Amino acid sequence: MKLKSLLLAAMLAAPVATVMAENLTPTVPLVGAPPSQSAGFGLTHVFSGEFWDVITFTPGVGPSTVDASLVTIGANTTNIDLWQAWIGITPLTLVSLFGGTYEFGGVLGAGESGLLQLTVHGWAGNPSMHADMPVTASYGGTINVTAVPEPETYGMMLGGLGVLAFLARRRQTS
Repeated sequence: MKLKSLLLAAMLAAPVATVMAENLTPTVPLVGAPPSQSAGFGLTHVFSGEFWDVITFTPGVGPSTVDASLVTIGANTTNIDLWQAWIGITPLTLVSLFGGTYEFGGVLGAGESGLLQLTVHGWAGNPSMHADMPVTASYGGTINVTAVPEPETYGMMLGGLGVLAFLARRRQTS
């Protein structure tokens, strides 16, 4: 009798379990040479539901400022609702227009170093759809990375300016 109760409970609980869309984890190469690098990306979900995507940008970077953007447009089975996004630990500001049909977000000047990862949390497909239904929902974005000079670089620059000032002053007095 106990086995029947457990099986019945498992069958009733199965539809209640949270079903998630596939989580995507692409690696995107940064293009260009420091101090300025950038990348564009696009991701497509084929099942409706909640997702946590993690986009990794390579190679890792030294101390840098990072600008990032996300954009999506669509309704019904092409819709993506962006709930949260972070580059490293810096959150992106997200905006939704036209009842969620058009969404975009971004961050300017996030200070980052090391491996750059953009984490995006949201829902693929129309929010009223049952999870795990077929969809073709996508979003895209860009990232721009600008290296921040090391303190030693500033020290060398100030030293050079000091030498130039000394030489100019010496030339002026003679």
